[in-house]
Amino acid sequence: MTTETLLIISAVLPIITVLVAVYLMLRYFSTQNEKQFDFLKANLDLTKLKLENERKKDREKVLIPLRLQAYERMVLFLERINPPNLLIREMQPDFNVGQFQGSILSAIRDEYEHNMSQQLYLSEKAWELVKSAKEKVVQVVNTSALEFKPEDDAVKLANKVLSSGFEGGNDPIEQAMNALKEEIRKNY
Repeated sequence: MTTETLLIISAVLPIITVLVAVYLMLRYFSTQNEKQFDFLKANLDLTKLKLENERKKDREKVLIPLRLQAYERMVLFLERINPPNLLIREMQPDFNVGQFQGSILSAIRDEYEHNMSQQLYLSEKAWELVKSAKEKVVQVVNTSALEFKPEDDAVKLANKVLSSGFEGGNDPIEQAMNALKEEIRKNY
């Protein structure tokens, strides 16, 4: 070997050694950075999950009382439109059939409109049963009123509505109440 070759090797060898050392250090730091990045990403995902869980709990703290209140209001609505309760509440001594029918239908409509927003918190099935119960009460009142002259005494209409009732275990008010109670038992 010549001196020139030895000089070149002696100059290049330290450079190659430094380059290999730098490469190994960069590779080591890159691996460490990847591990830190993966750890931070996992930690961020865990934090997001915790926040989402807390938000859900906070939402449930507000939503559950509102839903229970909606069920209570729907039970009260059904009780208020139940013919025996409704007729007693709406009966006036000087009413005739036409006036009494109008008063009953107005009371049902007012109660329904007052509670319509509660459907947000009920299942679709429960809300449909509540609406159906209301419609059937209206139907019984209207069908019963057709049997009398508008100027007849209101007591006749009251007696007819009470005697018509909902025969054969097909009481829509009771069905709706049972559905509401079942949902409460199942969900709370």
